[in-house]
Amino acid sequence: MSSLLAKLTPHSEQPYAAARGLTVRDVVRRYRVGEDKVRAWIARGELRAINTAAVLCGRPRWVILADSLTEFERARLGGPVPKPIQRKGQTSEIDFFPD
Repeated sequence: MSSLLAKLTPHSEQPYAAARGLTVRDVVRRYRVGEDKVRAWIARGELRAINTAAVLCGRPRWVILADSLTEFERARLGGPVPKPIQRKGQTSEIDFFPD
């Protein structure tokens, strides 16, 4: 009975969910974005997911594996801000006839 209670607690639910995969709704809660944004990431190939729908011609039911999620996060890591390109100042004279 205690093992059943341990499975139902919120702390033990998270590792179990990560082991079997995350749904679109789980990813939405994690990143605080809309479901359409997550589905767009999947459609563009930025986030790999598996369609587990019973009928493939119907509405897709996406499951995102933990490996795919870590790969997605690694690709979106922020880095240092790039330095602006320094441009040469323009001269006021234009030489139409080079020597």
